[in-house]
Amino acid sequence: MVDAISYAKLNTIHWHMTDAESFPFDSKRRPLLSRKGAFSAQERYSPLDVAGLVEYSRTRGVRLMVEFDAPGHAAPSWCKGYPDVCPPAPGCWHL
Repeated sequence: MVDAISYAKLNTIHWHMTDAESFPFDSKRRPLLSRKGAFSAQERYSPLDVAGLVEYSRTRGVRLMVEFDAPGHAAPSWCKGYPDVCPPAPGCWHL
């Protein structure tokens, strides 16, 4: 995607790394988010992976903006990894 963006002379990728379906970022402070919220162990990003992607993009003239939709759109991952932060309410993501 980064290469395609640079070939098209565009310069920004807004990467929604987390969403309701998956939380693939290996957070040092909240490790259970990715352990329980990513699709699989192979589909996770370490801080070094993200830094490498940002640098790869930068060298091609593309700004990679990483966004974490937390806790809003990442509620299933939060409730799986840290159920104490999820209110016991109807429709809540207690999985």
